[in-house]
Amino acid sequence: MRTTKVIGLGIFFSFVGFVMLLVISIMRRGLGVGVGVEPSHATGLSALLGGIIEALFSPITLLVILVGFGAAFWLGRRPA
Repeated sequence: MRTTKVIGLGIFFSFVGFVMLLVISIMRRGLGVGVGVEPSHATGLSALLGGIIEALFSPITLLVILVGFGAAFWLGRRPA
């Protein structure tokens, strides 16, 4: 039961961290509120796809996964 809890929490924490990286990456590309759109920037779905690919292949993603599973292991092993 404890192993399942750690794996589930690790996947959840990693997913949340990945979504945060994705949002930060998309906001940096100029899709934020109040930022003007220039013709040289990708717009629409291509910018979203670029943000996803950038977040997937970023070395920070591996760090987010490791921290997520570390936090899940810590929470799962902590005495109640």
